[in-house]
Amino acid sequence: MKRVSVFSKKILAIKNINHFFSDLSFSYKKIKKIDAIAGWGYRSTTAKARAYATKNSLPFIALEDGFLRSIGLGLEGFPPLSLIADSIGIYYDSRAPSDLEILIKNKKLLNHHFNKAVSAKKLIIDAELSKYNHAPDFLGFNDKTNNQNKKILVIDQTFGDMAVELGGANQQTFISMLNCAVRENPSSTIYVKTHTDVINGHKKGYLTQIVNHNSVMLFSEDVNSFSLLKHFDKIYVVTSHMGFEALLLGKQVITFGLPWYAGWGVTDDRHKNINHLRTNNRRTQATVLELFTASYILYCKYINPYTGKNGTIFDVINYLIKIKALNNKLRGMINLVGFSLWKKQVLLPYLRLPSVKYRFYSTSGFIKIINNEAQGKKIRAENILIWGQGKKALLPIINSLSPFRVEDGFIRSIGLGSNLVMPYSLVIDKIGIYFNSQNISELEFLLANKKVNRWEKEKANSLQNLLILTKLGKYNVGEKIDIRPSNSKAKVILIPGQVEDDASIIYGSPVIKSNLDLIKAVRQNNPNDYIIYKPHPDVLSGNRKGHVNNLEIKKYVDDIIGLNNIIDCIEQVDEVHTITSLAG
Repeated sequence: MKRVSVFSKKILAIKNINHFFSDLSFSYKKIKKIDAIAGWGYRSTTAKARAYATKNSLPFIALEDGFLRSIGLGLEGFPPLSLIADSIGIYYDSRAPSDLEILIKNKKLLNHHFNKAVSAKKLIIDAELSKYNHAPDFLGFNDKTNNQNKKILVIDQTFGDMAVELGGANQQTFISMLNCAVRENPSSTIYVKTHTDVINGHKKGYLTQIVNHNSVMLFSEDVNSFSLLKHFDKIYVVTSHMGFEALLLGKQVITFGLPWYAGWGVTDDRHKNINHLRTNNRRTQATVLELFTASYILYCKYINPYTGKNGTIFDVINYLIKIKALNNKLRGMINLVGFSLWKKQVLLPYLRLPSVKYRFYSTSGFIKIINNEAQGKKIRAENILIWGQGKKALLPIINSLSPFRVEDGFIRSIGLGSNLVMPYSLVIDKIGIYFNSQNISELEFLLANKKVNRWEKEKANSLQNLLILTKLGKYNVGEKIDIRPSNSKAKVILIPGQVEDDASIIYGSPVIKSNLDLIKAVRQNNPNDYIIYKPHPDVLSGNRKGHVNNLEIKKYVDDIIGLNNIIDCIEQVDEVHTITSLAG
């Protein structure tokens, strides 16, 4: 383990900084027996650190964000999920070699990781995962007059971007690129993609102020880069990483600077120094898959977003797929109605998303606003979220508002919700809710329509096996006891009791609505079998409705058990008979 000193407290403040790299341990400033000095890329703030490393003959390690960084921007407080530590240079500095260049040329090492790279590349393309993943998808062009024309994308960058200068480029490079794009594509529609910060006035671009060709259009929307790139036939870049994302999509890419992916035979390179890189053995032939393997699999290091420990690219992909989908689903202002103080605390961790803003309303306060013509119109245009079916006072109006409904997930916690144990998972449903059989839900829609891919099947099989192995269920309470009679040859049936005023019974069971009615029905249908009744843990704790007198129950069942682990019970019986319980 190398002991690495940093001169910036901001670096040490990076969440889980000491878990990204298995061979590096970071500390602040002068520590005994330093093995290396680290700083953030080529920022001016690294000058002291670089000078100290040179003076003391210590290696300097350049740190940077990885290519799959996070759901939101670092400026908005979203920590990185991948980092780079380069001990030779840094990928965007074309003046000197980098660890990435060395990796690209190591064909033996690349071959060893190809299967992993093929899977990761497909997942990234399918899910359209970029460095930042907060932006909405671009849905296509509406202007039918130019929809038949070939579309060319010219990518601008923010003025002063270090990757431009260190990539051998300047403002004239961007002007030349735009002129070439116009000249080489006379019958096409040219779009200049500028950064949103430029349009908002926060930053300056290289091309924004000089787009004056009649055939050039300015594209300033903040959208997911993959969703945008797939609509274009040809991409012109200086050093932007969007150029490499275009390569992943199989697009023709023309480079005017010296980005790390130029010069390997997969791009049309116009910079005068490309041949210099080749003659100095800094460029050979490489495929797009080899470039991807070197950059995303080997050069970037990852953490597991759930544990904060060292992870893999697949840990980050899996997390970003889920969190990006939730961010897109809830995008905009969301009004949360009728939540107790406790439920508010439950929800807040799930709403920390870059594109989501929220406010809470009491049920009475919301009804008052919704009945006000001006205020109600505004609220109706926004998202609304309720717990389950919502409070009784909301029922007359709630369906007309098409709310999101939230409920506990299926692997909830170690402990009962009625004892105020926080849930580890939630369901957020825009169509209905899974326990209401009277209306379709997102779960029902997925079961009927979702085409499950190979990766999802493998994940599902793995999860199913893990749940069986660990015996995890919804609440994970109770001890294991033997409930199966040793001397009986009869079929053994388990009846899991439920909370009788639970919404799943109200909306999911038209006939049997009580535990005793269920017990009677099971005995009537199975007169000679061994029946075990297990009351719901919320009922046993006295927190919820559903208690049945034991003397009455014993008329119909052979045994009554207490707070035992439901999974252990299920494993010991032949059948489970239920109203709507997840135990089924």
